[in-house]
Amino acid sequence: MTKIHRHTRMAAILAITGLSLLSATAVASDWTYMDDRSSPQKLVESYYFAIGNRNYAQAYSYFKPDTALQNFEKWLSGYAKTQSVSVKFGSTEPDPGAGQIYWALPVVIEAVQSDGTSLVYTGCYKIHMTNPGMQTDPPYQPMAIESASLKKSDSPYKDAKPGSC
Repeated sequence: MTKIHRHTRMAAILAITGLSLLSATAVASDWTYMDDRSSPQKLVESYYFAIGNRNYAQAYSYFKPDTALQNFEKWLSGYAKTQSVSVKFGSTEPDPGAGQIYWALPVVIEAVQSDGTSLVYTGCYKIHMTNPGMQTDPPYQPMAIESASLKKSDSPYKDAKPGSC
């Protein structure tokens, strides 16, 4: 291979690599991700952030494995028309006992639909976490949603208040 041919080939490789890097940067700058299990509120925010970004497998993973709906497709169909979700929280305190920690988290949720209409729900999320100091063997069990109980509200989101659980 001649010296000129090698330089031409190297230039082509560098150009392709540069284009690949530019494409990756453009995609990365548009990519948003949130996965925060540091508090019950952050867990539920992460759940709805994933729903709003159509990261359904991620959202489904926030449920405790033995309490999630067994039919992913049925669960998914409930969010088919959901465009975005906003959430407000009431107060909650940890309820520890026997190596487990539970929270009852009151919420108000506004689900904006793909047609622009808004649905408001009030209710409660039951959050569970095994005490991290007692988890000595894998797999690690992070904070998770154990259950959710929501009902449709007639109040607009701005006026709705989280009740108690």
